[in-house]
Amino acid sequence: MEQFKVLIAYLRTATSSDEGATAVEYSLLAALIAGGLIVAVTALRDDIKTMIDNLITAI
Repeated sequence: MEQFKVLIAYLRTATSSDEGATAVEYSLLAALIAGGLIVAVTALRDDIKTMIDNLITAI
């Protein structure tokens, strides 16, 4: 019975902690930003290449 009480106490403290949730939220946010950058660069690939070629020609 004592082990059951210890388990219940542990589960109550483990579920009240925000630290794990915060790390997961920041990880998801970083993944979304990285995904957005990949999509943007892929969509603008030709424009970026043209701009770099124009800069190289101007130099």
